[in-house]
Amino acid sequence: MGTLKTWLRRGAIGVAAVAIAVVGGAAATRAFFQHQTAERLRIDAKDGVQESGFVKLPSGEQWVVIRGENIENPVLLVVHGGGMPTSLFAEDYKSWEKDFTVVHWDRRDHGKSLARAGGKIDPDQGVDSFVADGLALTDHLRNKLHKPRIAVLGWSWGSRVALTMARRRSDLFSVYVGTGQAVDNSARDRHVYDHMLAVAQTGKHPELLAKLTALGPPPYDPPSRWKEVDALEPVYLKTEGPKKSEDELYRQALAMPDWSIGDLLTHKDAGRIIRRQRSLAVYNANHIWKAAPLGRDFAMPMVLIQGEYDHPDFVRPWFDGLRVPAKDLVVLPGTGHAAIQMQSVRFGQALHDHVLPLARAWEYGPPKR
Repeated sequence: MGTLKTWLRRGAIGVAAVAIAVVGGAAATRAFFQHQTAERLRIDAKDGVQESGFVKLPSGEQWVVIRGENIENPVLLVVHGGGMPTSLFAEDYKSWEKDFTVVHWDRRDHGKSLARAGGKIDPDQGVDSFVADGLALTDHLRNKLHKPRIAVLGWSWGSRVALTMARRRSDLFSVYVGTGQAVDNSARDRHVYDHMLAVAQTGKHPELLAKLTALGPPPYDPPSRWKEVDALEPVYLKTEGPKKSEDELYRQALAMPDWSIGDLLTHKDAGRIIRRQRSLAVYNANHIWKAAPLGRDFAMPMVLIQGEYDHPDFVRPWFDGLRVPAKDLVVLPGTGHAAIQMQSVRFGQALHDHVLPLARAWEYGPPKR
């Protein structure tokens, strides 16, 4: 019996040792790849800036990354889309850093900001609260980087926040940039449904026609039923150009310095956290958000950079109706809603060509004629 106990004890110790070795080996491997990423991200330029940390904003401490090769360049604040904080993939945007001091901000319900809050969100935090955070961050950046105005870029859900920021405090911004621009969720849902239905009615996809006919056109009750239609679009239609696989994105995320495994797990769970914790009133308000109440007059230049497959024809009438000092709608061929990340170098070239001149000209306010 004593021999058996000794054997079991040694066996348990052996299993534990193997487990520790495996975990330790994985940690060492991750540390190696994190070091490699840090080396690629390092900015050696004499006038460069490379900082990251938590900033106290109205709704709590939030993660902010500031990167650029020349501190004198215009500042570009990126307001990310739902589920995709750009700070986690800062390496994708490195080409932008030649032209801009790029600021990545994890909103309160995403990324390291959500992890900092223990995976808890304010159930009643909606667009207005995020706008207050964004405006406070803008003031922080203006003071820290000594810039009277900065450029703001809103992606997808983040374009609601960024556009509202620009409307409320036009004196803080040199230029507004939108991509995957939100205009009217309900109208866009119907536009996408009608587009898919027209394709299905050509006879190419009889199974798609059957599914769309069974679902009927939006709006739906509950609104979450739209996901059934939304899931059909990438199956039957071209929605993105070349893009990274989920495995590639996960590997890239695991190799990101400053992100713990806990941060990454919270980030991965953010969608479920938001669905479970956000109040129904805020969820419904988010779904019916429209740009129209913000008006048509904006006191700064505006540029939209839309992917070819992201229905630029839907946003064009709204954009054409805006009264602004200067505007440009740029369509990136062969890209979709995630062009900003999946085709970040091409997107950066569009920023260089269409946004940088405006950001420079308007950094101190309207140019003198």
